[in-house]
Amino acid sequence: MSLVTVDTAPAHRWRNEIPKDHRTSLDTRLAWLWNQRFGTVQMVYLRSADILDVTAATLIIQAILAKDLSAIQQRFQRLEGGAVNDQELAESLRI
Repeated sequence: MSLVTVDTAPAHRWRNEIPKDHRTSLDTRLAWLWNQRFGTVQMVYLRSADILDVTAATLIIQAILAKDLSAIQQRFQRLEGGAVNDQELAESLRI
């Protein structure tokens, strides 16, 4: 019988901030975060010093946890279609 102790268990370290290559806009931050594990998104939200990193992480977390399909649809429109003016995007989502 073998036991795993705390000393031998691997510790996973999540990233705390978005890499500089992905910080050109809020859209690039969203795209990078969307492709990360949820733990990374949470750590960016909690520990990043960059307010736009935290804003992007907040948008992802709120959309997923609230199961807000229109918010998730909005993220996909921004990610797939590139940068979109916020006013144009808001008008396109109105029913």
